[in-house]
Amino acid sequence: MDIDLIIKNGTVVDGTGTHRRVIDIAIKDDKIVSIDQCIPQNGIPIIDAQGLIVAPGFIDIHSHSDFLWLVRPESDSKILDGVTTEICGNCGLSAFPLRGKLLERRSQGLAKYGIVPTWRSATEFYNIAERMKSSINRAFLVGHGNIRACTLEYENKEPGPPELDQMGKDLEDAMESGAFGMSSGLIYPPGCYANLNEITEMCKTVKKYDGFYATHIRNEGDTLEEALAEAIEISKQSGVRLQVSHLKTSGSKNWHKINKIKMIIDRARNEGVDLTCDRYPYIAAATDLDVILPHWVYEGGTEKQIQRLKDANARRRISKEVSQVYDDAAWNGIMISSVYHSKNKWIEGKRISEIAVLLNKPPLETIFDLLIEEDTRVDIFLFSMCKENLEKIMGWDFVFVGSDSSVRANQGILHDGKPHPRSYGTFSRVLREFCLDKQLMSEEKAIQKMTGLPAQKVGLDRRGLLKEGYFADITILNPGKITDKSTFTEPHQYSEGIEYVLVNGKITIAAGRHNGRTHGRILRKS
Repeated sequence: MDIDLIIKNGTVVDGTGTHRRVIDIAIKDDKIVSIDQCIPQNGIPIIDAQGLIVAPGFIDIHSHSDFLWLVRPESDSKILDGVTTEICGNCGLSAFPLRGKLLERRSQGLAKYGIVPTWRSATEFYNIAERMKSSINRAFLVGHGNIRACTLEYENKEPGPPELDQMGKDLEDAMESGAFGMSSGLIYPPGCYANLNEITEMCKTVKKYDGFYATHIRNEGDTLEEALAEAIEISKQSGVRLQVSHLKTSGSKNWHKINKIKMIIDRARNEGVDLTCDRYPYIAAATDLDVILPHWVYEGGTEKQIQRLKDANARRRISKEVSQVYDDAAWNGIMISSVYHSKNKWIEGKRISEIAVLLNKPPLETIFDLLIEEDTRVDIFLFSMCKENLEKIMGWDFVFVGSDSSVRANQGILHDGKPHPRSYGTFSRVLREFCLDKQLMSEEKAIQKMTGLPAQKVGLDRRGLLKEGYFADITILNPGKITDKSTFTEPHQYSEGIEYVLVNGKITIAAGRHNGRTHGRILRKS
């Protein structure tokens, strides 16, 4: 047999959820060609994986690396956490299409990274992306928010027939170019202005291309049940496969809803809805600071939003409405993770309550002034979840592991700010805390949630399992050393215990170190 590399003596956890076994794996070019007992070496290079777990490369089903991978092809934080494939374009925000105010806003935000989006359509993006180098594979969803913004900008109105036609053309261009589905972010503008019928009609097109629909549902707290029901109804009416993003019960007054949402999901699945979810292993969310504002404040785009924040009458109305949702204690649960302008860098890592005291301002005035100064570009951590619910959710069979984060690095431009530690440690944290320390699930089950199950949901061709004929995306880890190191205050720290990572058959991480290889691919849905 013609073989390039053999992984010998490793404990293979193959991504199916079945029991581990000590067995050898042979690789030729980019594929696994044999899995057998004691494959003869015959002078062939080997990786001696004795005492290590050999798993399929982890698949990050919920990623936001749509743009930042372009400036750091090594994809450090992801591959050093064992990830070999990212599914980008979640929460309604994607790399394509880009036109009008959306393009202007994205270009402004990406300028500090030296990224200039020269593409407008999905077709143009894929043509550019396939010429770029990367250490890991990437697949993409198209964002409903992008599609809506390109046609309706940030207006709160229903699309008419000509507008629906243009939105449909953008969606079909994305699906025909190779997108694996569509995502929505129904708490963010302009997605928050779309009704059930609009999303359902677009999901019918996604269904036609055998894609799936990933949704950041309309509410994850006070009206969680209604938002979940809406997503299920969209799936029922369109027939599309449904992925609920970062499932949670947000806010202490909503923690008791955990059993209710399990019942809602179980009922839908029993009725035949193809419904799965994803979750990251932390109790803090990461989002934009202006997410606390009423939806009417966003109408017309960022310029209009800032005008309203400056207007005294509008500001009083905003304060009144925000105070009905957030009490004074909430401001201690919001930490600033990143700002755009250097003059405010001192607040990164501090809570709103702390900043308000230092500035001698009420918390809401502090927030409004900061949003104005930063042109609304303020990222936050929202400590709104409880550990008990997290553990339950992570244990549910239909919940996969997803980071909800972009690639980062401990050097260069991607070292900026204080990103959520999930950018660095999501997968190693699950293995360390949930499998080894607390023994809430087996490593076989956890790895299945990171590999075989998400690959099946997305529809990735011959990835997600260790199986003959499959692509050789392989993560080899030390179960005694695997752990996350990234924290909220010191996030730029790589995980430990990922000893080797192979991407398309090529060793990229060896003895825990990145060798600079870039054998990742852009994956398109055929």
